[in-house]
Amino acid sequence: MKLSLLFKISGVILIVNGVSMLATPGMALEMYGMEQTADLVVVMGALGLSFLGTGILTFMLPSWIDDKLAAAGILMGLIQLSWVARVGYDLYAGSISGPPAIINVCVAAILAALFLIMSLRASAQRSSAD
Repeated sequence: MKLSLLFKISGVILIVNGVSMLATPGMALEMYGMEQTADLVVVMGALGLSFLGTGILTFMLPSWIDDKLAAAGILMGLIQLSWVARVGYDLYAGSISGPPAIINVCVAAILAALFLIMSLRASAQRSSAD
């Protein structure tokens, strides 16, 4: 798998989550075991817009910065690790629950590992080529 493909996969996951949060914020809240309130629906819509925008940027990044993709991949890996820490803590604290939260933390962990491993490998190959 190429690093550019990993960016596209990550972007699509973010876009799908963002559209889901924007189109059906109540369902997104229920999937995480949270009680639907008017305030949380507004927050979920804003989070969905953030996911959508970030997903589009992530999807487009490989075509914009092909020569610096390894550095961007390391940053994406660290961002995914921060999601693992945040969602993991929320699961541990009981703030969220349910299979969607567990699946999201697992997907974020896999993406973090792939981004970091593939980016470090690409960076090392580029350094040895120079």
